[in-house]
Amino acid sequence: MRITLILFVVFIGNFSQTQKIAAQPKFSGTWKGAAFSNNADIQFIYELEFKVIGGLIEGVIKKQNNNNEISVNKILGQKKYLNIEFEEKIIRSKSKTKQVIPRSNYALKYNLKTGYLEGFEDSLSGIKIVFFKDKFDFRSKIKSLQTTHWVSAFIKDYNSGISAPEKKLEELRAFVFKPIYFDVDKSIIKKEYHKELNEIIKIIKSHSDLRIQVIGHTDSDGTDFYNKHLSKRRAQRIIDFFTKNGLRRDRIVIDFKGELHPVESNTTDDGKRLNRRVDFSFI
Repeated sequence: MRITLILFVVFIGNFSQTQKIAAQPKFSGTWKGAAFSNNADIQFIYELEFKVIGGLIEGVIKKQNNNNEISVNKILGQKKYLNIEFEEKIIRSKSKTKQVIPRSNYALKYNLKTGYLEGFEDSLSGIKIVFFKDKFDFRSKIKSLQTTHWVSAFIKDYNSGISAPEKKLEELRAFVFKPIYFDVDKSIIKKEYHKELNEIIKIIKSHSDLRIQVIGHTDSDGTDFYNKHLSKRRAQRIIDFFTKNGLRRDRIVIDFKGELHPVESNTTDDGKRLNRRVDFSFI
């Protein structure tokens, strides 16, 4: 009995350790980012490439300030689970004013929920440093960054709570629509569904090529004409919620079926409850 117990504890311990290892993101690769203040004033734009081997970090960082002065620095540091620390060692720089851009030390933490590497320049300045993983051809030669058109959109997304590009794709693949249910002869959205609807808004806003179809339904009580209009009112209430919370109307399509598409039999109260709903689909 004692042997069995010991083996069980060892198994659980190994399983937990395996889960922990599996949950770690892959840090090695290319990253983009920016240092910006609370009012979105940009201090630096970054391109970064590094490898993590045995917890040690080695790579190159390119950064450009508001005067288009650029430095390309070697970085050395270490990773411990979700935390990354590294310092710059100057390779070369290009400056209009002949001044060298100061080297920096970075202490960042990976946000498992959003997919960003985040940190602060220091506790008093309020300057936030944020990186996101992105596939591009990193080149360390001294010249302007390949492109900076992404910066303003990136900061806007970050401040709006939208996840990093890699994480957005994961969220989209894992996302499953759930119906929104209504009381008898009502089109009022219950507060319990607000969180779910806000998640839908986040997904749609995270992908510029997505639109959503909102489809209203009813049970079979009442006339066909009345139920058609009730299903429209339910769909419209959802659309009003979406637009009030920042989703553009041109990204939403309305549809309403009345009682024509039940998911359960209308001969029972439970069946009717499940038919009083609004469904969704991506288009």
